[in-house]
Amino acid sequence: MPTLEWIGKVGGGEAVYLLLNGSQDDRRVDGASVLSDPVLAALPRHDSLRVVCGERSRLGRARLKRDRIMFKQIPCGMRTT
Repeated sequence: MPTLEWIGKVGGGEAVYLLLNGSQDDRRVDGASVLSDPVLAALPRHDSLRVVCGERSRLGRARLKRDRIMFKQIPCGMRTT
């Protein structure tokens, strides 16, 4: 499971978390920095919106809305020509 790093709160009181995985080469569906049921269960409760930044989310829009989660995808890599 990825490590959850609490980044802090923003102006509206939202809690922001960054999902970190120790290996960039880990390509397993649940092995990378993925928001999944076990990761969501490990997030601390918060009265306001929780913003989670990671590679991808395995949770649907309805679930994210119900649990007051805003998922932000972080880029895995950039290439230039």
